[in-house]
Parts: sequence; structure tokens; C-alpha cells
Amino acid sequence: MDEHKDRRIRDRTDGVFGYVEDAFYVAVAIALALAGVMLFGYVIYDFAARLIDGGTLTDLILEFLDGLLLVFIITELIHTVRAVIDERVLVAEPFLIVGIVAAIRRLIVISAEAKDLLGTPEFSDAMFEIGLLTGSVLFLAGAIFLLRSTVRSEPSSVHEPDSDD
Repeated sequence: MDEHKDRRIRDRTDGVFGYVEDAFYVAVAIALALAGVMLFGYVIYDFAARLIDGGTLTDLILEFLDGLLLVFIITELIHTVRAVIDERVLVAEPFLIVGIVAAIRRLIVISAEAKDLLGTPEFSDAMFEIGLLTGSVLFLAGAIFLLRSTVRSEPSSVHEPDSDD
């Protein structure tokens, strides 16, 4: 009888913490969605306002792309949270993709700033950072390749592309 009661208590506790976990995931998804919508609106508004003011088109496009990539990172995080809520499975691949996008975002910013650093001591630091970020992108891409091409050591998500195609 005690074993049955213990099992019931564990099931009830598991259910309560499952609801708490889901509530946190939903709260995080809502916060990310609000931040993404606000950032997206700001990026478009800022681009249009600075375009009208006569900013340099190349700089404006780079800043616009930088902002959109940040929105993309937020969107990918929302996708990941949605998959976790739906399937109760946390997979590594979406986080690796976010890492690649974040590194590429930084690469774009540094490469745009590098022309102004040419001939200064900071130029070598910028080139070192570009090399480090490039290595990070290659490493993360290799990790994604290995995750997709090896026997799964983690659960697969129905929200991820099927590697059998």
C-alpha cells in the first residue's frame, strides 16, 4: 500500500513540475516573441529613417542586416522553445545554428569596421577575431554535420529537417 501511495505522490509531483516547466517555457517564448517583434519594428524604422536622412547606403545595409540577423537569432530561439514545449525534447542543433548566425553577425560587423582600422594596431586584433569567428563557424558547422550524419545520441525532433531525404 505504501508503494502505491509513493507512486501516486511521485506522479502528482511530476505533473505539478511539468506544468511549472511548461509555464516557464511559455513565458520565455512570449518574452522572446515580444522582443523579436519590437526589434524587427525598430530595425525597419531605423533603416527607413536613416535612409531618408541620407546615410551611407552601404553602412545602412550592413546595420540593417546586423539587426535582421539578431531578429533571426531570436526567431530560432523561439522555434527551439516551441519544439521543447511540443515534444518535451531538447536538441542541440538549433543552438548550434544560433551560434553560427551569431558568429556570422559579428563577422559582418567586424569586416565593416575593418576598413576604418587599416593601418592601426587594432587592425591585427580585428583580423585575429575574424579568424577566431571563422574557426567557430567551421567548428559549429562540423558539429551539425556530425549530428545529422551519425547515429543519433540524442532524441530527434519532428521540427527539424529529416536527414533521410
